Amino acid sequence: MDFVIRNLGVIIAPVLFLLIYFFSKHIHRNQYKYELGAFILANFIILIQPRFFNIQIPFLNLLITSGHLSLAIFLLVMFTGVLKKNSRAKKALSLVRGELAVIGFIFLLPHAFARLALALSGYNMSGLFAFIIFIPLTITSFMFIRKKMNPKHWKNLHKLAYIAYFLIYIHLAFNISANPINRFIRLDPYALLYHFILLLYITLRIIYVIIPRMKKNKNSKPA
Repeated sequence: MDFVIRNLGVIIAPVLFLLIYFFSKHIHRNQYKYELGAFILANFIILIQPRFFNIQIPFLNLLITSGHLSLAIFLLVMFTGVLKKNSRAKKALSLVRGELAVIGFIFLLPHAFARLALALSGYNMSGLFAFIIFIPLTITSFMFIRKKMNPKHWKNLHKLAYIAYFLIYIHLAFNISANPINRFIRLDPYALLYHFILLLYITLRIIYVIIPRMKKNKNSKPA
């Protein structure tokens, strides 16, 4: 049971994908309604945390405060870029990739708020660093802001997402303390799925991104 709880984000990602696959057009048409709904729910969860009203809703704590829903959403955002070109899955996810990035960040807020003191004490700070990187990426995911940016600058900025994703991997796969009183680096015993996800992402990126790009560059060179 502990394994399931610790890997819940990975487990619910396929279910979330199916929902998005069938409702991507509806999400895209109603982008701001979904984002507003996520924002209201995220703030409600922050308010019921112990430092405020201390209301226990186990389902919301497990799904959102623990960061699992946000992780599931970011996994879909991340894997959109390495799916086979013109596949139905890639088309469905690409349509709402920006919306998912914003909603994923919104649902990350309760988790970040709940764990901020722990991160500032030096424990698993990689999550905090990833959160900071996500701030400008989320802001520039809004289309009205993206349109005002130079496309090249926008693309270069969003390459920081790779660093953020790797920091999330470190955050999930290892237990690290930088506290001077108690420094340690330990492999999380429940992190097997996260190692698999990293290897799968690298493999798909090589197959569907790097190799086609190399072939394209080779064919474009004059004989």
